[in-house]
Amino acid sequence: MGTTGIMGGLDRVMDWLDDIKFADENDEEEGGPSQAKQARLSQQPPTQAELQEGPLKRHRARLLQHKYSPTAQTWLDVFVCLERGAAMVTKGGYKEGEGVEHLLEGFVLLEFVSPCDADTILYGQSCLHLDKLQLDKLISKQLQANPNSTPCLLIQALQLLYGHSRQQAISHVINIVLQHGETDPMYKHLAYIYCALGYTIWQTTKQPTTALSVFASALMYKSDHLLTLFFTAHCSMDVSVPQAIQQFHHYIHTAPTDHHFVPWAHYCLVTLYSQQDPSVYRDRILHHYNMAQQTGRNRLPVFVRVPSDLTDRARRVYEQVMAQTE
Repeated sequence: MGTTGIMGGLDRVMDWLDDIKFADENDEEEGGPSQAKQARLSQQPPTQAELQEGPLKRHRARLLQHKYSPTAQTWLDVFVCLERGAAMVTKGGYKEGEGVEHLLEGFVLLEFVSPCDADTILYGQSCLHLDKLQLDKLISKQLQANPNSTPCLLIQALQLLYGHSRQQAISHVINIVLQHGETDPMYKHLAYIYCALGYTIWQTTKQPTTALSVFASALMYKSDHLLTLFFTAHCSMDVSVPQAIQQFHHYIHTAPTDHHFVPWAHYCLVTLYSQQDPSVYRDRILHHYNMAQQTGRNRLPVFVRVPSDLTDRARRVYEQVMAQTE
């Protein structure tokens, strides 16, 4: 059965995935650790890096009480990395391109692959708030001096809208990186770049087969690349329900429990198991529904809630299963 029967349409699924932005403070109520743990953590003095001024200070502050989480610590480190890159770019009046690699490092670690992500991080008023015109001029100048600068080519490509041009631009970066080999600064990020290419193909063509092939290439370079694992599972929903179930389980077992898409994966498994025999998979449906709610409540404050379309479908499955057992 295809994605249309499971999730209400592949277009809607990709709308969700393409709308991943930082959650605002009003969206934090359901997340976070227990009050006792928050009280203990709030007594831990923040480090100098966490208190330093910067365009992302507000986002860093929202994660300070979650420093026990490796995911939160990664995001804290990435925010500092992004701020460093932005400072390097702007310090010389957008004349030195050394900060571009730091900006890309942040994109890679945050697992941001869509043009919406790029626009939000680089130019959003609540984020780096860079001058797009000036940054474009800087990148163009760098590429005039070195047409094969993969950091500049990649940051250009990631800002393109979905379509053949974006797909071609990312493929061009991959080809140059492969030609340069391990000496290229982007070589260590090939899994991320292949993931961005696969997602672009998925968004552009709405056909999962080619995208799955590209995602497989990403996993050859980094077998535990979490965003690729999640995208592979989602793409598989339009190919095979058993395959999708297997892939979602692989993602859940690989990812830390507070990774962004863990609640999404549990909700998807609820719906996928309902496509088989609900009486046979009753316990699994109940387990994944409860885990979806638990991990959703404990999500980090920078992560948005799971879309209501997905939670509503899973809730209906849960209620039907519960009604059959009464």
